[in-house]
Amino acid sequence: MSTKMPAGQIHGRESFISNISSRLGRKGPAAHEPEHPFRGAPQFYKDIQRSTEEKITLFSEVWTGLTGKVLVVEEAEAKEKIGAWLQEVAKELNVTQVSRWEHEGLKALGLDEALAEAGIGVVPWLPIETEASAAEPAVEGGSNWAKRSELLRRTERCQLGIVWPDYAIANTSTLVLQCSAERGRSVSLLTDILFAVFRADQLVTRMGEAFARITEGKADAASYASSLNLITGPSRSADIENDLTIGIHGPGKVYAVIIK
Repeated sequence: MSTKMPAGQIHGRESFISNISSRLGRKGPAAHEPEHPFRGAPQFYKDIQRSTEEKITLFSEVWTGLTGKVLVVEEAEAKEKIGAWLQEVAKELNVTQVSRWEHEGLKALGLDEALAEAGIGVVPWLPIETEASAAEPAVEGGSNWAKRSELLRRTERCQLGIVWPDYAIANTSTLVLQCSAERGRSVSLLTDILFAVFRADQLVTRMGEAFARITEGKADAASYASSLNLITGPSRSADIENDLTIGIHGPGKVYAVIIK
């Protein structure tokens, strides 16, 4: 007959800690918890201040070091140059379908029109109501994947995804993406190629700055985005026999545009 351990009780804690202490060459567990006078990044690291130009240079160097490509443009020339570069990338990589966030900054650049000129279709991240889906009754049972939306089905067929990150971290060349109803994470996860556009004033030096801005003014969990994606270069996986593979769990090619 088995007996259940009472809920909320820990047994053998002292002997477990004592065993660890002895293996570390100590006489026994410490009588008091160690002090932690500092939290997070050291102060000297927090004190580092970089100019906008320095952050652009640092981000570009790290991003290209990860095999990404960068285009830095002046705001007055942004629409023309970004559209031309996007057409060039799409032609080089044989892109026929593009998915993009429903973002005012992206729409203002006229990227849909530039892609249309090249004969490339665009799927904005907006709900799609088709006659078939409207008439089709709700399916009970089966997997959620089998019941995925028409928008997700169309995004699966896109080779390139266009996003506008909330922030970009210069030290690590990391894109910070907060997802919402108009900014689906599938755009940056399902596509083979990621094309990110953002302004130079969205660059921060270190990750802690981005997190501070994300959490500012938020009182509870409901105030946060449904997900937060941190993208640093192309997807890299080495969990099978330590064999590095590019583009398995996300885009294998990444492009960044910085608007000054």
